[in-house]
Amino acid sequence: MMTPEEREAYYDAEVAPVLLALGKACEERGMSFLAMCQWAPSEGGSTFALPAGQKDCHVRSVLYAMKARGNADLLFSALSRDAQEYGHSSAILKTLGVPQRPTAKAAKEE
Repeated sequence: MMTPEEREAYYDAEVAPVLLALGKACEERGMSFLAMCQWAPSEGGSTFALPAGQKDCHVRSVLYAMKARGNADLLFSALSRDAQEYGHSSAILKTLGVPQRPTAKAAKEE
């Protein structure tokens, strides 16, 4: 059985370069790519590539979850900021007072 340090070294040497290449290939073709690998509890790496102008809330939500690394406060903060910028249809965010319509800044970008 490999130690967490050995698994991390394997990830760095073997897995991460392949994921990076896949991410770049997807991005060049207008596709989103998100991957996460965990080598020990609360320890892992992630790779993501999003094409320019990515506006899909599903992809952004997964990316926020990956970046939050299990921290609910970070995840809800990211989802709340995203909802303020792009709008939302979430009953929970509405209850928390997050406006359902995007801000004027986001509306101008579209």
